[in-house]
Amino acid sequence: MSTATKKSSLLPASGGRSARRARAVAEAEQVRAQESAYRPASGYLSWLLTRANRELGRQIDRVLDEVDLTEAQYGVLQALIHLKSASSATLARSVQVTPQAMVGLVAALERKGYIARTSHPGAGRVITTTVTPMGQEAFDTAKRRIRSLERNVRKTLTDEEYELVVTKLEKLSTIISEV
Repeated sequence: MSTATKKSSLLPASGGRSARRARAVAEAEQVRAQESAYRPASGYLSWLLTRANRELGRQIDRVLDEVDLTEAQYGVLQALIHLKSASSATLARSVQVTPQAMVGLVAALERKGYIARTSHPGAGRVITTTVTPMGQEAFDTAKRRIRSLERNVRKTLTDEEYELVVTKLEKLSTIISEV
């Protein structure tokens, strides 16, 4: 029996958010263990980029879960802090989600007390969103944790390796956008 299987068999069958999260982590560990030896016959570059992106996303989700934020919610707070205030349409464009998805993100952040929404004085239908002090604190904590994660990843590379990865990813982004 694999370590991941043992872990998942010890998890509660039902429960709250932490139990669901623990089951999801155990399942993800099982999948990663099975996929570790897999190499696709074609599309290897896209597979590697997707795999790296998903792994980074999983780690970011873990870090953000500790401060009760999703990656999209973190992006909204980041955009609002940069812009000072914005409409939902502007936020949707800045974090690259649909306006419909932004409705849910804004509602969740407002319920948590991280943002406040007010009618724009010049246009009655426009609602402006701003970050509350509690939202700023949550963002600052999340930002510190994400930076710590990035530092830990960077520590595994030499300066030359890090610069090479960054340079090649920047070049690849440019190439792909021009295809």
